[in-house]
Amino acid sequence: MSTDRLDDLPILFNRFGLERLTQNQRDKIATVDATLPQTQCGLCDHPEGCLPYAIAMVVDNEPHNKCVPGGQPVSDTIARILDKEPLPARPSPWPVDPNTSRPTEVRAVIREDDCIGCTKCIPACPVDAIIGTGKHMHTIISDLCTGCELCLPPCPVDCIDLVEVPRDPATETVEFRDKEQAHLRYRYHNHLNRVADQMADKTHSKPVTSVIETMIGNASHQSLDIDTSKAKATIAGAKLRTKIKKLEKQLSVRPNDSKQAELDDLKQQLAELGE
Repeated sequence: MSTDRLDDLPILFNRFGLERLTQNQRDKIATVDATLPQTQCGLCDHPEGCLPYAIAMVVDNEPHNKCVPGGQPVSDTIARILDKEPLPARPSPWPVDPNTSRPTEVRAVIREDDCIGCTKCIPACPVDAIIGTGKHMHTIISDLCTGCELCLPPCPVDCIDLVEVPRDPATETVEFRDKEQAHLRYRYHNHLNRVADQMADKTHSKPVTSVIETMIGNASHQSLDIDTSKAKATIAGAKLRTKIKKLEKQLSVRPNDSKQAELDDLKQQLAELGE
């Protein structure tokens, strides 16, 4: 396989020094990376995505069975590429899709009535599949969602669900997989480049909001002017909204004077924050 996919990479990957590796190592990394599903989920313990895991397998002899969405088929394919013994794939909470022998794919869906428009899920998406603005309902473009689950932890009101999407047998071909994975990889690299450009822009003053942004900041040695008071207010507001949401749900089931008083107090605190 051509190693062109290892050239002109986003700044996040500079630290790996791929240009210093042997041709044999580069060939294997390119082939393994092309085998990975490009969900960029970080479930392999590499939050920077699929390529760093491919590098770790080739350069650091990391186990080749850690790709959760790829399941056993991807683990076995990588074992053959690296001339390793097969290993049981890292388990997934989702059932095996009989059409692919991989864990069933999932897509994230936002419950519109519960979304508070906090925008915290947007920078977490590695392929920019979430659209929305502050204090307005967000939407996830299902056709672009990789099912990485990275949007779930930042959501302060737990309004994102995962829906199983079994794969159509007609699309389970090598050609379709290659095209799909190339597109996801392209979108992820565009996402990384856009974030790096934003962080280099002196007018970009919002707090770092994702692990990837932190890593890009370290890679580019950029110093951001962060409005500390605004950042603290944003965090405090998110925590208050989470507590309010839980209390409102409890009170909708069973009235309670003490909880109602606590709810009124929390809403007052939120109002004082200007949220």
